[in-house]
Amino acid sequence: MSQDKPLIFSSEKEAPSGAALIEAFESSLRELFFIRNPHLKKHTPESEESLKIFLNTHGIHPIWIFYPWLNTLIRTVPEDIYFELRTARNRNIITQEEQEKYRNAAVGIAGLSVGSSALCALAMGGGPKTIKIADFDTIEISNLNRMRAGLSDVGKNKTLVAAYNVWGLDPFADLAIWDQGVSRETIRDFILGTPRLDVFIDEMDSLDLKILSRLICREQKIPVLMATDNGDSIILDVERYDQEPDRAIFHGLVGDMKAEDVTNLTYKDWLVLATKIVGPDYLTERMQESLINIGKTIPAVPQLGTTAAIAGSSISYAVRRIVNGQDMPSGRYAIGLEEKLIPQYMNEENIQKRQEKTQEFINSFGKK
Repeated sequence: MSQDKPLIFSSEKEAPSGAALIEAFESSLRELFFIRNPHLKKHTPESEESLKIFLNTHGIHPIWIFYPWLNTLIRTVPEDIYFELRTARNRNIITQEEQEKYRNAAVGIAGLSVGSSALCALAMGGGPKTIKIADFDTIEISNLNRMRAGLSDVGKNKTLVAAYNVWGLDPFADLAIWDQGVSRETIRDFILGTPRLDVFIDEMDSLDLKILSRLICREQKIPVLMATDNGDSIILDVERYDQEPDRAIFHGLVGDMKAEDVTNLTYKDWLVLATKIVGPDYLTERMQESLINIGKTIPAVPQLGTTAAIAGSSISYAVRRIVNGQDMPSGRYAIGLEEKLIPQYMNEENIQKRQEKTQEFINSFGKK
């Protein structure tokens, strides 16, 4: 799909003719001036005089970016200036050194349901320029409650829609599009092929690929991140095989399991094993109720757009800390809205009630 990437030109003459033209160069220069001169306020005599001098002496040459799928040509600033502008409001929550390390990392995302939210968060934050994305599936209307897509995207491959969204924000992004997804034969190349990943993000449904990818990452000392929807909460799994090469996969919850142990599972068996991996004690009450009713009153595991946004933000934050060498230990992290926003959610009586319901769920799930 290389023909679908944004094309970058140093002059308008090189660009395809007949495209809609958008002018974004002059306004970017003005924005740049005030970012570099934060002591000056817009629309004051002092700033207007300094701005005029800057606009006459900046020495920055424009570039033209052509989006083939939009037939649109944009006149704008070159990559370094564009990145400076786009990350200006990150400072100093993210320092310049941290931003550069974040940008220079190579990340892979397999599975673009929750994975699309992670991709979006990484791109918005000025994260890795180099990203591999993999998913064989196409967008359906039921995906639109949580994916950055619209009705016009239905039927399109998820990786392509995700790539277009990223390139609309970051035309300089180096995306490797695996629109056939990954398989047992290709997962190693996805992780280790040029460029070798610094962090692998697992949002796949396939349990055998989840296991196999972790065995590869453990062997090669590559950290793995996974965010799991959990009602109005998420569960973030961090597995630092770069720091703990002997660490058991899935925090030891599935024992010494191999990929071939989980092939040809029925959906019921898959659901039971997936719930074991997630950990029933972490599941919210609504999620427990949903899992019990899959195949009865609902067709699949429920997911929310609000939850996907939390998952994407959490993954991008963990990636940023890992690639910057900051403390981000292995473990399982429950992150959600209930605890913070529901009154009395964490009082002793309500905790006890949830524990009792969880035990009922554990006793009954998978037996009906």
